[in-house]
Amino acid sequence: MTAPRLLLVVLTIACTPDAEDSADSAAPGPCAAVAGEPALDSWGGDARVALEATGFYRTEKLCERWWLVTPEGHPTWSIGVNHVTANGDRDGVTGEQLYAESVDAIYGSDEAFAEASAERLRGWGFNTAGAWTSTDLFLPHLPVTPVLYLAGYDWLDGDRSDWFDPAWEAAVLDTVQADVAPLADEPAIQGWFLDNEISWGPDWRGLDSLLQAYLGFEAEAPGKIVAVDFLLEQLSSVEQVNSALGTSFADGDAMLAATTGWDALDPGSSDTEGELSSAFLSMAAEHYFSTAVGAVRAADPNHLVLGNREVSVLTRSEVYLAAADQLDVIAINNYVFIDGIAEGALDLSGGLDPACGFEALAEIVHLPVLVSEFGFRAADSGLPNSWPFFYPTYDTQTERAQAFEDYATLHQSRPWMVGYHWFEWVDQPMGGREMDGEDNNWGLVNEADEPYTELTERMTQVNAAVFEQLRVPVE
Repeated sequence: MTAPRLLLVVLTIACTPDAEDSADSAAPGPCAAVAGEPALDSWGGDARVALEATGFYRTEKLCERWWLVTPEGHPTWSIGVNHVTANGDRDGVTGEQLYAESVDAIYGSDEAFAEASAERLRGWGFNTAGAWTSTDLFLPHLPVTPVLYLAGYDWLDGDRSDWFDPAWEAAVLDTVQADVAPLADEPAIQGWFLDNEISWGPDWRGLDSLLQAYLGFEAEAPGKIVAVDFLLEQLSSVEQVNSALGTSFADGDAMLAATTGWDALDPGSSDTEGELSSAFLSMAAEHYFSTAVGAVRAADPNHLVLGNREVSVLTRSEVYLAAADQLDVIAINNYVFIDGIAEGALDLSGGLDPACGFEALAEIVHLPVLVSEFGFRAADSGLPNSWPFFYPTYDTQTERAQAFEDYATLHQSRPWMVGYHWFEWVDQPMGGREMDGEDNNWGLVNEADEPYTELTERMTQVNAAVFEQLRVPVE
């Protein structure tokens, strides 16, 4: 069944075994590797290649491969670590912050911790302090990528903000003026993340589509008015709405008053209901990105806008299409899952096929891609590694280091990638972190501030290898 005047972009992407090979072989003209060993500038860029220096990070394609360019004008990747803070997480059982105690005993001050930790990170081949890092502490030492939290939703329960409410738009402007504008001329800001893991539709926090969520708002909510007007425009009349959705509204006012009864709008459906959900998602995402990115760029025309740190297996193509004309880089959180989980997430969200997600994403956005969060854990750390349950737990740090090498090496070979950020600096507490119970061996260091040496030594080797991919045009 096809809805009258339904505005829908249908995107079909086939997964083929040679998708990566075809991307790698597409480089026209003669290109060559750069002679000699990498010579890193103060930002971690390869000084063997001189590009335009703007004083800020930017992106550029060399021989059909994306790179970041440092403020000094040299190609690099964003190789980062999330959540580099002196506090660590509070234990949800004991209430202790053991890592904070270790930092106090070893360093004596947060400033000394930041200086020493930046030195360790550079020694392990990292050049960026990623999301949730103490920005003020690390700006003198490493480039940072702050998260602005512009979407205004609750990450834990997924409650949506009303993006069509002028109050939300005012809050975006307030945040940007407070957090972005003062740092507009700071070269150590690598770029801005707009938010983290927005709930665009069905996920672990709830099964509603974005359209269902907005139709569930109260009658006076601006987003509810937009959603009802959208249905009436797409389906021509209240009678057509009732026919398509199996409802029995007397008029538009009754539709506005109804906060329940929108169950027919299943985003996974292939008929009118699913098409409506898709079209509304496109419209809402375009409004969100244009508002948020527009505010950031007005306050700061210098820095990269890195997107939302989207959940790779739960974000639909409509979102990426809406973002593509707004962002400089697409940031996604991308983990390895135990068998069946990624496919189940795909079934839930109707998102991109995880078997070819990166290839499909590159085809959609034509932008560089940054993995803004990934990690691996191992049982020999002594931590429970019980939540989330859907990530693999390796037996040993040796296997954990190998998992990192396999993951990082694969991404280094992909011409649309410009970096990866490891989650995270320090292990989570034995009793689970206070806000949600996560209790994993994600850390480069344990709560005594001792590094997992086998992992960090492997990272040192692998991270440096990214410059083996550097090619430049030759006459």
